[in-house]
Amino acid sequence: MSYPKDLLDIKRNLLKEVSSAALVTKSDNFNSLYYDQSKIILDARKAFDGLIPYSGLGANSTNDYFSSIDLIGGTLKTDIDCSNVDLSLSIGGRYSNRKITSDIPFFVSGMSYGSLKLPAKIALHLALNQLADDGIRVIMNTGEGGALPWEVHDFNNGNPNVMDQVSRLLKEHNLDSIDREQLFRRKYPLVVQYASGRFWKDPDYLLNADAIEIKIGQGAKIGHGGLLPGSKVTELVAENRGIPPYKSAHSPSRHLDILGPEDLVAKILELRELTDWNVPIIVKVGASRVQDDISIILKSFADAAAIDGYVGGTGAAPWEIRDSIGVNTIPAIRLAKDAIDNYYSKRDMDEFKLIAHGGIWDSKRIAKCISLGSNGVGIGTGFLISMGCTLVQDCYTNTCPAGLTGSYEKLDIQSSVNRIVNYIKGTRVELQNIVGSLGKKRIQDLNKEDLHATDEISNLVSGLSTNASSYYNKIKNKDIDNILRDIPEITKK
Repeated sequence: MSYPKDLLDIKRNLLKEVSSAALVTKSDNFNSLYYDQSKIILDARKAFDGLIPYSGLGANSTNDYFSSIDLIGGTLKTDIDCSNVDLSLSIGGRYSNRKITSDIPFFVSGMSYGSLKLPAKIALHLALNQLADDGIRVIMNTGEGGALPWEVHDFNNGNPNVMDQVSRLLKEHNLDSIDREQLFRRKYPLVVQYASGRFWKDPDYLLNADAIEIKIGQGAKIGHGGLLPGSKVTELVAENRGIPPYKSAHSPSRHLDILGPEDLVAKILELRELTDWNVPIIVKVGASRVQDDISIILKSFADAAAIDGYVGGTGAAPWEIRDSIGVNTIPAIRLAKDAIDNYYSKRDMDEFKLIAHGGIWDSKRIAKCISLGSNGVGIGTGFLISMGCTLVQDCYTNTCPAGLTGSYEKLDIQSSVNRIVNYIKGTRVELQNIVGSLGKKRIQDLNKEDLHATDEISNLVSGLSTNASSYYNKIKNKDIDNILRDIPEITKK
């Protein structure tokens, strides 16, 4: 699928026509509840070219509940040093022999080569290497488009085909001056996606990964599968994915060999044998029937589950699915935590981890997700914004004002590296301050008692109290009980 080259002009003309119509409807006292200009423009586009309108980034939600949930302060001290607060995240060890670890509880969500242009992928790669040199390990997910050569190969492996591919990739993007040896030094943990399209041609994609994520679905297009428009499937992207060039790359809406819970177990065991039970395996689902999905994943020999909320971003999704199907991140975490608590009510706790995605980009949202029950979060749009994304949502058109999803010549790699590093380091300090101010030493010690809902709807979807004072009363009563317990018996008489 591709749109006409003059799509932007078409959209501008349609906007003028719809705006004129809007003046008429307003003068007729048309009820604004039924008037949504963006939806009318979509229908006009559909009528113009007969194509289903797509969009990038996440859904438009009237309430994602983050803003109506607050953290409860824990201390009045003003001289706290929070630099030693432990923000680490580890995944694995439940069934895998190894774990992957990060010094922060958030990581780069799956954004594949093809959806993102090569300079943006290289900027993320170099930034995470620089952070590793500074003592901050950050996990990165490849996305479903396969790994780039320097992500899974060693510089000294002597494979001429690999080096030839690297030369062609860099030359195509005017990046021939990049130091090859430096590029091949990956210093961060890499999670590779095992998605329904199976877009890789090199077994090293799985064999050299630090962890594998079986992607069942994502929040922006639940039940739909992926799409990379033909205009973005260049010859090099096609080569990396093992598909024909300049034809739309469709991921099936499901794995053709995973039709139910038993098949998921069989697939995980297959990957376990392939990797000698060494690497952690994560199963990612779009947030829809959360409790059922998490219950299945818990029983399937996976090390972790990832849930992607309704507002999770993407490079291309049909509007009617993106804005209509799914569950928001906050209620999804609650449903997932309920399923986990129910499972472990009859078993001893182990190393199972829950990862949340969807509409998370700053320290406050990260802390709220972890307080609700997730162990870590994935961030996509936040990293794009750090590199200059302007949120125009035309990621699927192969044009991008920031040079991220198109027009790659516009991206300054070194500037992007600096901004990614600043974004991660700044968010890290903020998280340490939040956790330290709550009187805790580890971010994994945050829990639901550190939150309260500010309205009844958020109370219903999150299960949080709407009265913050109930928390303090609980602490006060507990302290009184402890004091009375310590008083000698003679003073009580």
